[in-house]
Amino acid sequence: MDRVAPATPLQQVRAAVKANLLPGMVLWAGLVALTLAYAWSPAVQSGLSQWGAVKQAWGYPFSFATYALFAVLVPELLGIALLRQPLRRTLWADMAYATLVFGSIGITVDLFYALQVQLFGEGNDGLTIAKKMLVDQFVYSPMTNFIVIAMFAWREDGFRASAWQRIFSADFLSSRYLPLLVALWCVWIPGVVAIYLMPTALQFPVASLILSFWILIFKFIRKA
Repeated sequence: MDRVAPATPLQQVRAAVKANLLPGMVLWAGLVALTLAYAWSPAVQSGLSQWGAVKQAWGYPFSFATYALFAVLVPELLGIALLRQPLRRTLWADMAYATLVFGSIGITVDLFYALQVQLFGEGNDGLTIAKKMLVDQFVYSPMTNFIVIAMFAWREDGFRASAWQRIFSADFLSSRYLPLLVALWCVWIPGVVAIYLMPTALQFPVASLILSFWILIFKFIRKA
């Protein structure tokens, strides 16, 4: 029997973009709805403002807990309740590890947004948003997404030290990391524009919502 040739990095990138197109379109529609709701609804403005005030009061522990909640707990519970995902034996261990990873990323996101303010100010004009988007998606995002995928790949390999040689290999970077990064760019560039349209205090709450929506949408699309 003839062997099927492995997909090239370009083919994998194209496949990743195609797979993320529908989730991306759903997310973009949600972003438009969220932006319009914030602009027109005093209730939405008040709710996000209160969330932002709590974050300012509790600081980085709140950032950790928020990202853990919206990236791990909410999607997992809704996946079980709505998609009837089976209760796998490793569920609690998987959630605990994901909580550590995404909670830590939440702290870096909070720090990064503060750095963006220091670099570019708090304006929401087109030039300021463009600068923040470019630094976000082409400096910060490549680093943090590599950390996330590397941490889960390390866990897949049983936390063996030898796993890092594979993670930093050209094959891993081209087959696992690059397709993910390109797909995320296609979806998240509009997302970060919506985030930076918001006042500084509301950017982290909006980012948390978008992250949760993205994970939920991807779960639903894969289930369909």
